[in-house]
Amino acid sequence: MMQYELRAEHRPTPGGGRRVHMWHVVRADEEAGLCGYHLAPNAESGRIADLEELPGQRCETCRTAYRSALPPPD
Repeated sequence: MMQYELRAEHRPTPGGGRRVHMWHVVRADEEAGLCGYHLAPNAESGRIADLEELPGQRCETCRTAYRSALPPPD
């Protein structure tokens, strides 16, 4: 089964830091979200199990693609 993870799209913050703008679903060992957005190699990662807990901060295109890639429930 294909492995997936969450990867962050970051935005700069005043003072030189960065914040998570949006979470994308990425296939393991790839740097582009399922939506095609290319993420920085040092982007923060997260657990795919947390996808549904991030409304307003997740890429809905990635979420839809991920859900359609899952095998049907038994």
